[in-house]
Amino acid sequence: MTSVRRFIHRYSVTPFLKQAPIAVLVALAAVLSVAVPQLAVSDHTGLAVSLVLTAIATLWASVVTARSERLGALALLVPAVDFVALGVLRWATGSSASIFTALVVLPVVWFAATDGRRHVLYAMLGTAVVILTPFVFGISGSGRVTELVRLVVVLVVYTTVALVVNEFARQHATQLRLAAEREAAVTDEIDRAAAVQRSLLPQPLCSLPGYSVAGTCLPSATVGGDFFDWYRTDEGIAITLGDVMGKGVGAGLIAAAVRAVVRSSRRDPDPAAAIVRASEGLSTDVADRGESTAFTTLFHARFSGDVLRWADAGHGLSIVVREDGTHERLTTAHLPIGLGIDDAWQTMEIAIAPGDVLVTFSDGVLDLFGGGLDTIDQVAAIARRDPRPGAVVEALVAMARTAGHDDDVTVVALRREPVATAAAAVPTSAITVGV
Repeated sequence: MTSVRRFIHRYSVTPFLKQAPIAVLVALAAVLSVAVPQLAVSDHTGLAVSLVLTAIATLWASVVTARSERLGALALLVPAVDFVALGVLRWATGSSASIFTALVVLPVVWFAATDGRRHVLYAMLGTAVVILTPFVFGISGSGRVTELVRLVVVLVVYTTVALVVNEFARQHATQLRLAAEREAAVTDEIDRAAAVQRSLLPQPLCSLPGYSVAGTCLPSATVGGDFFDWYRTDEGIAITLGDVMGKGVGAGLIAAAVRAVVRSSRRDPDPAAAIVRASEGLSTDVADRGESTAFTTLFHARFSGDVLRWADAGHGLSIVVREDGTHERLTTAHLPIGLGIDDAWQTMEIAIAPGDVLVTFSDGVLDLFGGGLDTIDQVAAIARRDPRPGAVVEALVAMARTAGHDDDVTVVALRREPVATAAAAVPTSAITVGV
């Protein structure tokens, strides 16, 4: 259905499709005039000339449509020729007695719908040509009076029609221009928001030995609701991954706010404290105003030596893949933040040994594997095949770009490097960012 609407929008105003109804009606008028005895043809040559002129106008409309970028300015020659053709048709089918005078409304509307008041004058002149054509080929005295009266009446009627159509066309053009300007302004704002969001992505941690980290965020729209972060702490490194309900600029603003609040807790070694602070910041004054805000699932972890301390606010999509190939899911029953419900988020601890990999991802990754929780096992299998964080991230990025994604796809992988690898001074950090 969308493709049909696009086709109509693109091609419904071409010169050829504007001309097609005129050509069909002129041809029908000629057929009826010959076939119906009550519609006498006063001049067969004139009838043939009107058909030839209409055919020429239709051919030119086709040429202009095919070469609109070069010949678009000459499109108004088509209705101009139509006026002459209709004048000849009217004369050839009985002048005052012709029932085809009303066809003049089609080129009148064509001219009048063109931007500029002068086109109303062109429509008036064309109408006059149609009515006065019989004078060129000769007309009786009584017929002259009738035709002149008809000219005045028709000019008044069709000039009114032309003025109304022209005004509607002008208003429509103004509305389109304003809509285009608003769309451009909105697009510019969205692009700026996307640039700001990209600027908030974490920088590589090249000076942090013993760890390697990689992450990516592939938003489904220009601005996404997912975010990730990492930074050094006094004890080691902290990572964060959040997923705001919804998409677009609104979700992106909330994501930026939550990220900033969590970062402000970098000197507090308790991951749950950062989540509590983010929850308080997100719900400030909301309850008093009786409003609701988008909730955010959030995972925040701190690495310190052999210990991984973490807190989870409704996220539940984090795993630790051990060097021996086993994996463990990190999850709690705690609620997301932003629901307006107090929750006692708690910090959990597990051991993290050299060679172990932490992978945390948003629910957009679930869709890449059919939406089921067996995605946990699938991601663990990817990490087992190649535990390097960059390789894990790139594998999921390749899947998202191949299959497409309607939701934001965000993943962060962090590995505690084996002792031998760390001593060999292998690069400790990598980042891939997809937009």
